[in-house]
Amino acid sequence: MKIGLIQILCLLVFHQVIGQSQRSIDNPMPTRQVHLDFHTSEHIPSVGNKFDKRQFQEALKLGKVNLINIFSKGHHGWSYYPTKVGKMHPNLSFDLLGAQLEACHEIGVKAPFYFTIGWSELDAREHPEWTIRNRDGSINAPGYDWDAPENSERPTYLWKRLDPSFGTPYHDQIMRQVEEICQRYPKLDGFWFDIYHVAKRNYNQYAMARMKKEGIDIRDTIAVERSHALALKKHMNALRDLVSKYRPEATVYFNAVTRIEDVSWFKERLFDMDTHQDLEDLPTTWGGYNKLPLDAKYHLQQGVPVTGMSGKFHKAWGEFGGFKHPDAITYEAASMISFGASCNFGDQLHPSGEMDLETYRNIGKAYEYVEKVEDYGPGGLPLSKLGIWLTLNEAADHGVVNMLLELHEDFVVAEEKNLDDLDVIIVPSEPSLSESQTQKLNDWVKKGGKLLVFGEGALNETKTQLMLNVGAEYLKPSDFQFDYTVVKKDIGRNIVSTPFLNYDAGLQTRPTTGEVLASIREPYFNRTYDKFNGHRETPYTLEDSPYPAVLKNGNVVFIAHPLDRLYYVHGVRMHRELFKNSLDLIYDSPLIKVKNLPSAGRVSLLKQKKENRYIVHLLYAPALRRGEVSVIEDFLPVPNVELTVDVGEKIKEVIQIPEDKSLNFIKEDGKLKITVPTFTMHTGIVLKY
Repeated sequence: MKIGLIQILCLLVFHQVIGQSQRSIDNPMPTRQVHLDFHTSEHIPSVGNKFDKRQFQEALKLGKVNLINIFSKGHHGWSYYPTKVGKMHPNLSFDLLGAQLEACHEIGVKAPFYFTIGWSELDAREHPEWTIRNRDGSINAPGYDWDAPENSERPTYLWKRLDPSFGTPYHDQIMRQVEEICQRYPKLDGFWFDIYHVAKRNYNQYAMARMKKEGIDIRDTIAVERSHALALKKHMNALRDLVSKYRPEATVYFNAVTRIEDVSWFKERLFDMDTHQDLEDLPTTWGGYNKLPLDAKYHLQQGVPVTGMSGKFHKAWGEFGGFKHPDAITYEAASMISFGASCNFGDQLHPSGEMDLETYRNIGKAYEYVEKVEDYGPGGLPLSKLGIWLTLNEAADHGVVNMLLELHEDFVVAEEKNLDDLDVIIVPSEPSLSESQTQKLNDWVKKGGKLLVFGEGALNETKTQLMLNVGAEYLKPSDFQFDYTVVKKDIGRNIVSTPFLNYDAGLQTRPTTGEVLASIREPYFNRTYDKFNGHRETPYTLEDSPYPAVLKNGNVVFIAHPLDRLYYVHGVRMHRELFKNSLDLIYDSPLIKVKNLPSAGRVSLLKQKKENRYIVHLLYAPALRRGEVSVIEDFLPVPNVELTVDVGEKIKEVIQIPEDKSLNFIKEDGKLKITVPTFTMHTGIVLKY
């Protein structure tokens, strides 16, 4: 009964959304954006007193900014305009929001309104019943020391959490204030609603009443998460309708619902509520430099424009006086453009209202480069014959992505709707395939498709039987904590001939029709308190086990170990080489091959159909780990990169950007061969047809 009610609710939300539109990928967002945080405490005096329209505009011009998110309401709960619904900041004496909007529009800069949702200190203080609750009824605020003296140091990023789900008083309050803003500012550009990621479950009085009505068993974590997600989706839908009523062309974005790692949100496609997708990631301290490619590819494939979102800070949001070097900002911006995204860098306005011009000089240096290349990124679609099937296990999915990025094997996200566009699909090591998906993949293989499958990714969700035809019979998980792999010459390129370690053991299978290309070598025993050898793993026995480490069954390659997760955690190059050699067995006609680019380099192929061109983007700027932070510093020249391009259209001209220089190319067996002139940091090779 409970599932039926939830499904009905989901369908109702879906039908309500039909009339709302998302921006087309052919209509990308402005390319040079800033997100201007302004979370300002009531304990700070003279808020906004140094705001000056000309100085504000000077900063935007210096930064070459064409869109900036400005604040209507921040995390402290105060509003920055005269409001009858919310509460204006007690130390602000004028309409700062309106003044900023006027300053932006006067120089042709878009200015969507930021509005906090999940964190609002004032609302949580005045209405504790609106806060998200744990199952025991306590307030959900991890890290909050309720017994700490008032003058003790407060941890960073510590806020009480609020639930705006549809049908709650907090949702109603938000609706009233957003309507007030729409009425007060008829020329508004959009809304940027923040903080939807902070809790996947809620057990406050309003959530409990809703779940009781839906027939939810509150002991069922998955059902509770789904109920919460759908209630949020209905809240978002109501906000979309409200904004559209007053300003149909306005953009609306709900932050964090794009994140693939937030599984319950992602499964319910809360991101469909957005008019576009902003992909937040401050790669110096969280997310990392390998996060954007997968996120951008997925959302671009949904047909919606994306914006990459980082920060000007050395570490993260709210860091006053923290500066990322302009070289690093430039690399991040070039990477965003390369993967088809517009650019956004976060700043935090000083409570006085005065813009920090040094910040905008730094951003301006990066955006000066973006101006030269921005026409060759947003509006493009990623293109590849190689796809990764998302399992929504972060380590498994991103382990595959990290290896592909380092091997310069460009990829897209495989889905049921694009199977016929792909030659090879990689299935990571998390069981995720439904029976219908399995049937479609098996049928696709029979028609010539090829699979590379890691470990448990080939199993059903209960991990009891193989779902994909890998040429073996499933026996059981290994009895060992770890094991070793011994490869045959067929896949031994750049791999030792002796056994090499796997930090987690592989599945035990019995070959049937599959050809064994590598075998598992087992240890003498597990490492225990009672029985152990030396410092770490027990040595391997002297004979191979009967269990294959790698099997090839026609168009299917099966790797028994979770090499994807192992690579994500341990980064063993031998594991990456085994993956590459296994992939090479079945992937013989990529759209693009790259030679002589270091492993820290990145490759992205985009197609701008409207412009009749492809762009091969090449990046190189290794991130160095320094303390808690990954730092981009050295731009070394990259010589002698060779490209082999195999696309269907007849290429008429090849140009290198940003130099706008025509390049020679040769045709060989129907493929284009291009030698890329030495570049630093980034270049793009434009193929016009």
